[in-house]
Amino acid sequence: MTDPSGESTETADGIPFRLRDMELNVKFGDIHPIFNRIDDLRKQWKFMILLALNDWGRANYLMLGFGICAFLLGAVSTDIVSGGDSLSTGMDGLLGVGSFSFFQMLLSFVSWVVFLYFVWVEFPVMRVHSITMMLIWNGMVFANVFFHENNPIWPTDISLSDMMYGTLIMLVVIFFTYFFWKAVSDTRDLHVQVHHVHEDVRIMERDMHEHSLGGWGSMLLVWFSATFLSAWSGVNFVASRNNEAYLTLIIHVLSGIIVVPLILMIVWYPQRMLGTTTKISTSAALTAEIEMSQGQLSITTDAKCPECNASVTLSMGLNGQVSVPCPEAGCEAESGIIGSICAGCNKEFPSRFNCQSCSTNIPYVDTIPDSEAW
Repeated sequence: MTDPSGESTETADGIPFRLRDMELNVKFGDIHPIFNRIDDLRKQWKFMILLALNDWGRANYLMLGFGICAFLLGAVSTDIVSGGDSLSTGMDGLLGVGSFSFFQMLLSFVSWVVFLYFVWVEFPVMRVHSITMMLIWNGMVFANVFFHENNPIWPTDISLSDMMYGTLIMLVVIFFTYFFWKAVSDTRDLHVQVHHVHEDVRIMERDMHEHSLGGWGSMLLVWFSATFLSAWSGVNFVASRNNEAYLTLIIHVLSGIIVVPLILMIVWYPQRMLGTTTKISTSAALTAEIEMSQGQLSITTDAKCPECNASVTLSMGLNGQVSVPCPEAGCEAESGIIGSICAGCNKEFPSRFNCQSCSTNIPYVDTIPDSEAW
């Protein structure tokens, strides 16, 4: 939120710095202005990483540890390195692995369960999307299995006729990834429109830049690429049995280790930006939900006067519009969206709140608590 001077009033979020405070020692834009966009993305990456180092606690690092351990336990074993028994498949193949490899597989499964449990608890806003990311990862693995089914050295000697099922899965994966990005982007836009409304357009543009998702979007793209590389290299190594060249296995392990922290960063940052009470959804889904409920959906808030903590009566629709009571005497029972006309007295619903306890006059949006976002 912003005060009339345009300076941020959000100090309760505990952020010791802002995106606009980020400086780069080396700027590619000095070489040519075309590289200014790269510098902007570097600033956003720097901001996200420094903010994560400032905010992350024991639970976050435990998540990271369990995720990496789960991946490594499943990625490297004696059966995988040796190539296993090509004649043993299905349950026979599963039961035919060595005792240590079987125990290692169980440990990997348990570690993944613990990892997902931590993610589920620590990131309530991103629960569905975190599961989506894991499904995308597994979808890429299955897509590469189909790619390598008739061609163990794919993409060498590529044949389009052998890529139908894998391509179909990849199209679904790309759709889910785009939907994830779109949901976060639309929710960010709504957040800025609701919580950073200001009569000065320049200040709103500044706040929109503070909530830029360019760095997050590029991180999502890097995660997508690293995930596909990890899936391809792992399947490629297994498909080429008795392969003494361990380059693809090394690529699989290294890229997989990168994937895990990127997952945590990607699900943590939107929640940190938008708060734990936000619903991440695309604008189309939000509009459909409102229409199906005949416009009656609203979010209850614990709005209070920031000066004296007196209770403020208002409600916020899922489309971000704030409804307030009519201030006219005898018409207090009426309520409506700010700026609309009251049906009882034909007066406009005000955008500012006059506190009866401390005589403060402030915008209604500044009474809405949002302590876990910026």
